[in-house]
Amino acid sequence: MRKQRLGALLISALLAALLAACSGGSPGDGSGAAGGQAGGQQASVGQSTGEQTTGEPATGEQTGGQQAGGETAYPITLVDGAGREVTIDAEPQRILSLGPSATETLFALGRGDRLVGRTDWCNFPEAALEVPSVGSLFPPDYERILSTEPDLVVMIEGSVDVRERLEQEYGLTVFVYAPASFEQLYAQMVALGQAVNAREAAEAIVAEIQGEVDAIYAKVLPISYSPSVFYQVWPDPLSTAGPGSFIDDMIRIAGGSNVAGDADGPWPVYSLEQLLAADPAIIVAGSEAMAQDILTRPGWESLRAVREGRVYGVPNEDIVVRPGPRLVEGLRWFAETLHPGLFGQ
Repeated sequence: MRKQRLGALLISALLAALLAACSGGSPGDGSGAAGGQAGGQQASVGQSTGEQTTGEPATGEQTGGQQAGGETAYPITLVDGAGREVTIDAEPQRILSLGPSATETLFALGRGDRLVGRTDWCNFPEAALEVPSVGSLFPPDYERILSTEPDLVVMIEGSVDVRERLEQEYGLTVFVYAPASFEQLYAQMVALGQAVNAREAAEAIVAEIQGEVDAIYAKVLPISYSPSVFYQVWPDPLSTAGPGSFIDDMIRIAGGSNVAGDADGPWPVYSLEQLLAADPAIIVAGSEAMAQDILTRPGWESLRAVREGRVYGVPNEDIVVRPGPRLVEGLRWFAETLHPGLFGQ
């Protein structure tokens, strides 16, 4: 029991680093396990205070924070990815990104030129490497963080202690960007766009992503075959992606069934006994090397996916664990892997 608890703690730390480095309804509608994780809290993400909250990305007319022509009127109060009201007094000119997904999104929004700092994990797009690094979040280098003199810090949700210290001790404005499903991605991207006066760009990106997601979902929806899938996050202790993770949402939208879809939390430790009982049709690992290791791993040879050679490595794990504009690439990869004949593979 103690070993399992230690394993769970290790996986939580590992996934925090990775994310700092992640059947019915329509795609991203929150009806899947991941979509319902945050309940009412996430339903308000992306909306300005005082507006009706629907869980949909903010579009069209905006009052109390939006001027004609799509410009953000400051000060503006938004609900961030942690469900907190954050007031931004003026248009941010010096933005510090403490998470790769935030960095990718800010560049996509046309605000990469305002970044004054990033973490070592922020390596996409290539232009991000030209932004000075403040090191890692584990542990954070507060001296380097403060040296960037940011007027807005955008970070992942997992670093609560860091966030609280930045806000309470150093007086910085922190906006959490932490979507865990496509529905949340749409809303939080628009919210971040509003925060940095790039709402129109955010809405355009969301529309493009949503269109591609809908097209993929429409293609797999008529298919009655829904292969069971196990996603290996880490081999030792064996861990997977459960409800509340983007990977769970992707498997569902791509026409699969996550064997850990009813697990306790987004990144659970999963025993070999559980895996043998589930006997998934497909196993996916975070890299080609991990996939090759699975094929020869002792004790796994009786698994159907191993026997039939249906073990696959994601070509670039960033496209399935970093909640940003490239996630639709990960979804397409899942759909093509789960239903190769449908996509001409």
